Amino acid sequence: MRSAPVDPDFTFGYFAAMIAELAPGPKRSVKALLTQEQLVPGLGNAIAQDMMYRAGLHPRHPIGELSVEQQHQLYDAILATLDAAIAGGGRNDEFDLYNRPGGYIRVMDSRAVGQPCPNCGAAIEKIQYLGGACYFCPRCQR
Repeated sequence: MRSAPVDPDFTFGYFAAMIAELAPGPKRSVKALLTQEQLVPGLGNAIAQDMMYRAGLHPRHPIGELSVEQQHQLYDAILATLDAAIAGGGRNDEFDLYNRPGGYIRVMDSRAVGQPCPNCGAAIEKIQYLGGACYFCPRCQR
């Protein structure tokens, strides 16, 4: 069973070992790592968009080509994004049992398409990939 990012044993060492284990197998992208087969349990496409943005990684970037620095950036982005979403009480487009929306506002979603990147000003783009939409900055996420 895989550890989730909220588990204490989801350390960078665990994350790097998981990437090392998966890299020689079928070619997987960063988006596939975050959203498919529950490789990182509990993540979905919507929150993964912000994680990839924070890490500066394109959704199609192969995990087998991630440098140690990029692995650290992705690991840190996963934790930072989840911390922000939890602190905000969930995403603003989802509701709790009392019908209250969360306070976490995603950076990379359908509203971002064509808008300037908060970091560099390039227009945010949308692609269809692995059965869902991906929103990314063509300059910041390579």
